[in-house]
Amino acid sequence: MLQILICDDDRKDLEQIREIVSRTLFDVTDIQIQTFTNAKRLISYLEEFPEKCDLLLLDIGMDPVDGMEAAGVLRDQKMDIDIIFITKSPEFVYRGYQYRAFAYILKDRVAEDTPEVLRRYAEEIAKSETYLNVTVSGSMHRIPISSIRYIESDGRKLILHTDKDEISFYSKMNEIEEDMVRQGFLRIHQSFMVAKKEVCAVRKDMVALSDMELPVSRRYAEQTRKAFEDAGA
Repeated sequence: MLQILICDDDRKDLEQIREIVSRTLFDVTDIQIQTFTNAKRLISYLEEFPEKCDLLLLDIGMDPVDGMEAAGVLRDQKMDIDIIFITKSPEFVYRGYQYRAFAYILKDRVAEDTPEVLRRYAEEIAKSETYLNVTVSGSMHRIPISSIRYIESDGRKLILHTDKDEISFYSKMNEIEEDMVRQGFLRIHQSFMVAKKEVCAVRKDMVALSDMELPVSRRYAEQTRKAFEDAGA
């Protein structure tokens, strides 16, 4: 799911942008949209929930904190967020390159330019990301593989533990193992497969992630040890 935040202190402009985003991306990918009319509240929200935003459409001309200042705070805190600036004046386009913005949209061109920019963004994300397609409650979801930390088997279901949430769907580990191994995952247990990039340490009967441990069974102990020895872990 693509999580999008929009921040603009003009409510009319805010609703226009929200409508354009929803209409443009509705058939492209799953999206969740949240809106803010105050950059200070936006910053506070992202400081508490930095994982809740993939793309930020940010108005520059706001008070008391403008969009450039807000972007500076987010970049200083190393938040992995793509930014599209929205501005009334072209002069800000040149000032904003330091914040690594994906694009700049002039306010008097919002209706014409925003759909094109959003489609280009979605295309670039799709090209750079590999997805696992799963069916949840009858709906197809495209889960970025880079967001999956580990996979757990629970009866007839698999649970994807991502960096943002947990996604449960009907499947078996053996059905996805071959594809996931090609994507950098390792089977460590009958009930667990882990992204190798998430592993911080390997011991005889467990692997350590940054905030937890996962069991390694006897069956998979040797291949687990060898995989991380070969990788220099």
